[in-house]
This record gives sequence, C-alpha cells and structure tokens, in this order.
Amino acid sequence: MELVATFFSKTLTFAVQMNEGNQQEFKIEIPKRFYSDAEDKPFEHCQVCGKYLLDEGTSYVVEKAIRSYEGHDFYSTAYEYAICTDCHQEIQKAMSEESLMNLQKYYAGFVANKPPMFIDMRTFDLDDWLSKCFFTGSEIKDMKEYQLVAQFNGNKLVMNMPPMVIGEKVIEEMAELLSNKTIDEMNGFRDKFLRPSPDIEEVVFGKPLIMI
Repeated sequence: MELVATFFSKTLTFAVQMNEGNQQEFKIEIPKRFYSDAEDKPFEHCQVCGKYLLDEGTSYVVEKAIRSYEGHDFYSTAYEYAICTDCHQEIQKAMSEESLMNLQKYYAGFVANKPPMFIDMRTFDLDDWLSKCFFTGSEIKDMKEYQLVAQFNGNKLVMNMPPMVIGEKVIEEMAELLSNKTIDEMNGFRDKFLRPSPDIEEVVFGKPLIMI
C-alpha cells in the first residue's frame, strides 16, 4: 500500500460556507476517525521530530491507511501517522523535480475547469463525506484499500481543506508518476518512521510510498 500524504492545499481550492455569502476559516473537534488507533486518542507528537502537536497554531497532517478483508465486513488500519508542517517541507525538498511536476499536472487535470467547492457546515455530514474517494467518487465499501487524510491546527481539524478519502485507483495512478529517486526517498521515510505489525508488514513494505 502506498503512503500518500496529501499536502496540496495550494492546488485544490475550497471554501467553507457557514452562512450565505460568508466565508471564513472553520475548524471542528478532531473526529475519532482521525484518532490514533494505537492509543485511542488524538495524535500528540510528530512522527519525525517528536514535536507536540495539540497546541493552538501548530499545523500538521494525519494520514491513515485502511485495508479491508475480502468476504468480511471488517477494516483495519495498516499504518497511521501525524507529521508537522516543518517536517513535511523538509521531506518534500527531497522529492525529485520530475515527481513534483508530474503530481502537479495530475492535480491540475483534476481541478481544471471546476469551480471552488463549497461546504455548508450547517448540513455537513462527515461520515457521508468520507464514504467515497474525493477524486473519483467511488464508494469505500467497494475498495480493498484506501487512505484518510486531513489537516489540523492544534486540537482542531481544519475544514477549509476538508478531510478526504483517497481511493486505491488514485493511489496507483500517483505511484506511477514518481521517479525512482522519489520512491527511494519515500521508502526511506517508511523504513525509518513507520513500523507496522508483522502481520501487515508485507502489505505496507511491499509497495512504493508517496508523499506529496
């Protein structure tokens, strides 16, 4: 399963609509779907540098990779992590120019000719929003694997860049856009900072990883 840390808020355009004609930054309490499964509470520290994340003004991203089991109505978390903005920027610098350009073109193709997206928080249903791939609209119930990604500020989830599901088809397409240099860098991150349990090690370690 690929590692997809989606930090492309400058590429995708969102606006949260609280009242008609009123746009503002909007945050909500951290949903349990973005808690650490290992500790059953919000992530407290950056996976890379150990920085405390729950102070107001601290920006970070949480990513969780979810896997289903054929023939069973059951999902498990293959891996999970939180990474602060500073560490992400350092990791991004290691990505090849070729990979960055390819990914930028991929996102540009997705948003081409599409107006800004609006979310009315008066009627917003998080579970419904996270029931399908953000890019393709495919239902997660039909996927073998998918990833959950969201941006946070301290102890709040930032809705101006809403949480999203990235489906297996999109993950595979993004993996094909990466250069060998970038794949090596992402695998290095995986080997150093992600330590899956033995029963899922082959699932996580057997494929290239992506950080954007």
